[in-house]
Amino acid sequence: MDHAQDIANLKARYCAASDLSAENEAAARVAFENIFADAFSSDYGMAQFADAQAMVDFMCKAIGGGSDWMIHMLHSPRIVVTGDTATGDWTVLVHSMRSGTGEKMEIIGRYSDEFVLTPDGWRISRINFVRQE
Repeated sequence: MDHAQDIANLKARYCAASDLSAENEAAARVAFENIFADAFSSDYGMAQFADAQAMVDFMCKAIGGGSDWMIHMLHSPRIVVTGDTATGDWTVLVHSMRSGTGEKMEIIGRYSDEFVLTPDGWRISRINFVRQE
């Protein structure tokens, strides 16, 4: 079993769900299912969340809901698996177009995530995002 590949695929599903939130909120919410651990938290710099539902609501309403489209591109993965837990670091480039204004945005940053192996597979237990200005 290739745990690092499973974790990379899980993070890719997170990015795909995030991108989908701009075009189809209901489908994005379904895509976000089975991605997060029961004990989940996140820090995006401008917002922190103590559970997955609050983060998904924020992504679907504030981020995706304010965009016509988004695309996340992950680079330079570094995944370290230690038993039933793991960490993963990625650089990320996000392109999007804001609704209403048509402004195209580019966000560059780094994800530092934590993962836990559950009976149903790997889940994200923590997301930390730092934007590069």
